[in-house]
Amino acid sequence: MNTKLVAMAALGAVGISFAFAHLDDPKEQDRIPRFEGPAYRPTAPASQRSAANIGVFDSENIELLSWLPLNEFGSPTTGSDCWGYVAPQSNREYAIMTHSDGTAFIEVTNPGNPQIVANIAGPNSLWRDVKVYGNHAYSVSEGGSGIQIFQLANIDFGNVSLVGTIDDFGTSATHNVAIDEESGFLYRIGGGDNGLRIYSLANPSSPTYVGSWTDRYVHDAQIVTYTEGPYAGRQIAFCCGGFNGGFSETGLCILDVTNKSNIQQLACLQYNNPSYSHQGWLTEDRQYFYLNDELDEQDFGTPTTTRIIDVSDLDNPVQVGTFSNGESSIDHNLYTLGNLILEANYRSGLRVFDASNPLEPTEIAFFDTYPADNLAQFNGIWSVYPYLPSGVIIGSDLERGLFVWRIDYTQFTMSLDSSIPELLDPAGGNEVLVDISTEAELDDSTLQLIYETQSASGAIDLELLSGTTYRATFPALPCGESAAWYITASLTTGQTRTIPGGAPSSTYDTLIANGTSVTFNDDAESDPGWNITGSATDGQWNRGVPVDCGRCDPPSDADNSGQSWLTDNSSADGCNSDVDGGQTILTSPQLDASNATAIIEYSRWYSNGSGCTTAPQDDGFLIEVSDDNGSSWTTLESLGALSGGWVDASFLVSDIAGISNTDQFRIRFIATDTGDGSVVEAGVDGIKISSIDCDKIPTCPGDINGDSFVNVTDLLQVIARWSQADPDTDIDGSGIVDVADLLIVIASWGPCDP
Repeated sequence: MNTKLVAMAALGAVGISFAFAHLDDPKEQDRIPRFEGPAYRPTAPASQRSAANIGVFDSENIELLSWLPLNEFGSPTTGSDCWGYVAPQSNREYAIMTHSDGTAFIEVTNPGNPQIVANIAGPNSLWRDVKVYGNHAYSVSEGGSGIQIFQLANIDFGNVSLVGTIDDFGTSATHNVAIDEESGFLYRIGGGDNGLRIYSLANPSSPTYVGSWTDRYVHDAQIVTYTEGPYAGRQIAFCCGGFNGGFSETGLCILDVTNKSNIQQLACLQYNNPSYSHQGWLTEDRQYFYLNDELDEQDFGTPTTTRIIDVSDLDNPVQVGTFSNGESSIDHNLYTLGNLILEANYRSGLRVFDASNPLEPTEIAFFDTYPADNLAQFNGIWSVYPYLPSGVIIGSDLERGLFVWRIDYTQFTMSLDSSIPELLDPAGGNEVLVDISTEAELDDSTLQLIYETQSASGAIDLELLSGTTYRATFPALPCGESAAWYITASLTTGQTRTIPGGAPSSTYDTLIANGTSVTFNDDAESDPGWNITGSATDGQWNRGVPVDCGRCDPPSDADNSGQSWLTDNSSADGCNSDVDGGQTILTSPQLDASNATAIIEYSRWYSNGSGCTTAPQDDGFLIEVSDDNGSSWTTLESLGALSGGWVDASFLVSDIAGISNTDQFRIRFIATDTGDGSVVEAGVDGIKISSIDCDKIPTCPGDINGDSFVNVTDLLQVIARWSQADPDTDIDGSGIVDVADLLIVIASWGPCDP
């Protein structure tokens, strides 16, 4: 149920300044004055309650328990991180919130009447993060001063003390802090261009430096000790970052940090369409890692997108999907709790997803702390902490301070009980089974399969089979087109679930056909006759197993066959170099794309973007096709600045402007380096030509006017359009109306046989 929560609102202007900033972090450019207003403490004594001013927050299934704007903490201009603490003797609960001036400690045992216990100064900074180990808290910032150490043993008596500051290795700036509570080690993360700086917490009041990992910049990390399974006893760090401050080869690196003097890199994954790997968190079973990329929404215009990475094999992490709620905002910090994912997504606020199906999380609740809009800018909520035993959730907001919530939603799950069809029969009849589980009342009118093709769209009601199992049956659909489809269901209260999560922004896309016929398939395991030409002085195309050379090149092939086509980067050549001094051109042999439904498919990798070159965007990647065996060429794709990642491309040949279906089809891939300082890496894999099979042809193809009868009307239509290129009358698809079309009309004369 959508609700409007009336709370306090009054804007005031306050000057903003910061001592230091994280390298190239764009948060600074979006700074606006902090929100001014009285606190919201609904369960405080009457004399302490604030009068309600006008203010509106959109929310669904989240109850606001209280709210402390930044002015409650004194003079800070921005808020940042948050964490939680439970006093072991009393079980009283506390929120810890960092802000531009320091670190605040707030009791939230009565979540409707939070009380600030302490507010301890630190170096001025927009970036400050905090974590807890035992009865100590550790705060770091980009403003310097290393690690601030706070004693929490007497917090129940209103006493939090700064007991020390550690600043003994590397820069005084630190971007974040992580603690592996199982092993008792603290990790200073980032700051300048640092990776990990590691401290033993054997003496929690005086951390001792024990080692570092500086191969890459690390922006955020989760470190855990495995207690069972094949990795039992090993301390593993899941690090979000890359080279050049995290902007180059950004992704997820998995490290074995058990031996602090001999840290082992197990794997580094550069996920699809990367921009800036920011933060992520493991599922409780440690099978998946959900990762936030902080800049892809701005760089690519994509909706809020979270990556799903399978980390069950630490040596071989694999991206297995993404999920989105379709909003435009930037995803920032997320944490998992049971089957829930709680994301602090800047201008769209706190977003809560049900990940009962870990590959298809579905949004179930939200609280928007930035009412104005959900744009991809750096305002609004920074972080969320969901681990207090009472179930109270706390969130920290850049302009609006500390929020205290409780999630209030009815258990409502929906998942597929059958596989996704590989093809949809044009005659209809494909079924998918859906399990819908809830104790609340379903709105039967909303249980539907929604579909859309290039020429048709509609909604099909789900059919209850038994118990919680429903069936969705596809109708007849146009052969040769692709159906974008999803399943949706709602409760009478308004809660909605979709499969896949994030629909309709995210859908399944399934080809409508009786089958496909592959006429050419090159997985790069052999050479069917490609030609390599071009003026490049180095980095010419070759074929081999990709080698991760740390220069934005592909770490693996696209189709998992082993090899791909690459620009001078393979196991056969080692890490020679990128493209230099001109073009390198990879041209296919002559291919048969004469079928009217022929499709050209391939996977491509291209990197020349920021972080891999001192001259980004100077060069390009050109894909061209020819229908006359290479005598002339037509541009299919022209790509500018990209940051790598395998991308799948697919085109219906007949839809390519200026190209006809022919058995003299060729495709070529041109990677170029014409400037100084560029690092250009390209790859191609899985090149395929296939045709769509549509076996269900009409019984009377001569029925031109569609009246289910072939007669003199259709015959006159052929005569009237004789020698013309009329697609409605050109029955055999030859490109012109002629005697062949006339013979088809005569052959199918009479009523159509259904």
